[in-house]
Amino acid sequence: MDNKIYEGIGAVLVAISPADAEVVMVEAEISPGEDHCNLLFDYLGPSGKKQWFLPSSAKVDNDLLDLFVRLRNFFESNGLYAGGRPWKSCIVELCLRSMKIKIDFKYE
Repeated sequence: MDNKIYEGIGAVLVAISPADAEVVMVEAEISPGEDHCNLLFDYLGPSGKKQWFLPSSAKVDNDLLDLFVRLRNFFESNGLYAGGRPWKSCIVELCLRSMKIKIDFKYE
């Protein structure tokens, strides 16, 4: 189940990535009620310099919110939280060359 969620996150990031992106990143902070999240989008281009970007569609926000809520619920139902508390935010990095995704969870 969690692989489908990771694949969904990756698919959204691939779809919105700038043409010269080599790595796409999104920082997400989910509200306690899971009804909204703050998203910050960055990417690394050929120069290696981190650059901010904004997706062209607001639908991206809804799609990612749904996927992050599903992922957090998966963690909860499988007892995967560090210290028994849900993660509040995460930073996702997707390497577009290898298509490997890395997610760092924050438990503040």
